[in-house]
Amino acid sequence: MKNTRLWQTGLIFITVFMYLGSFRWLITSWLTNETYSQGLLIPIVSSVLIWQKRDLLHDQNDRKSPVLFIASLVIYITGQLTGAIFITTVSLIPFILGIILFFKGIKTMRAVAFPVIFLIFAIPLPGLENVTLVLQGISTVLATQMAQFLGVTCSHEGCQILMGSTVFEIAPACSGLNSIISLYTIVALLCYLIPDPLIDKLVLFAAVLPLAIFANGFRITITLIIASYYGLDIGMNYFHDWGGISFYIIALASIFALLGCIRWMRKTNIKQ
Repeated sequence: MKNTRLWQTGLIFITVFMYLGSFRWLITSWLTNETYSQGLLIPIVSSVLIWQKRDLLHDQNDRKSPVLFIASLVIYITGQLTGAIFITTVSLIPFILGIILFFKGIKTMRAVAFPVIFLIFAIPLPGLENVTLVLQGISTVLATQMAQFLGVTCSHEGCQILMGSTVFEIAPACSGLNSIISLYTIVALLCYLIPDPLIDKLVLFAAVLPLAIFANGFRITITLIIASYYGLDIGMNYFHDWGGISFYIIALASIFALLGCIRWMRKTNIKQ
C-alpha cells in the first residue's frame, strides 16, 4: 500500500513537471480565447465523471500493458522536438490512459476512457482561422437566403449583408465557431450519458455541425428581420444580448428533436 502511494505521488509530480508548459498554455487560452472559455469547466466535469466510477478504480486481475504509455511518450517527445504545444498537450490524454492501463488494467481504463478523452474539448485546436472564414461565408449566404425567404429585401457581398443603406458585417465572432465547439462539447457529454445504441449516438454527433450552422444562420436572420422593422440599433442589441441564447435554444431543440425522431424510428422498427 505504501509503495503504491509512493508510485502515485511520484507519477503526479512527473506529470506536472512534464506538462507544466501545457498547463500554462491551456489556462492562458481558457482565460483569453473566447472560443475555449468553457475549457475551465471541462476538467471539472471529467473529474466528476471519474468520481462516479471510483468503485472501479482498484487493482483488477486483468491484462496490463505499457504500450499506450510508451505511445504517449512518443507523441510527447514529437511535440517537444517540433515545438508544437498542441501535440505535446494532446499526448496528456493517452499518457493518463496509459498509466491507468499499465497499473490498473484494461477494464479500469475502459471505465474512465470517456472522462479522460473528454478533456480533448478543452484543448484549443490550431488553424481555426481558415475554419472561421469558411463559416463566415456559409453564415452570410444562409442568413441572406433565409431572410429573403421571409420577405426581407437584402443581398450579400463577401461576408457582408446589404439591406438598403445598412451593411451588416459578419465578423469572425459571428461565424458561430465558438458556439459550434461548445455545442459539440455538450452533445458529446449527452451521448455519453444517454443509454441509446452507439450508431444513434454517432448520428446525433454527426448532426451537430449542420444543425449548429443552421441555428447560427437563423439567429443572424432574426437580427436582420428585427433591424428591417425596428432599426439597426434594436437589431444589433438583440444580437449581442439575446443572440447567444437564441442559438442554444434553436440548436439544442433541434438536437433533442433529432434524438426523439431517432428513438421513435427505432421503436417503430422494433414493433414491426
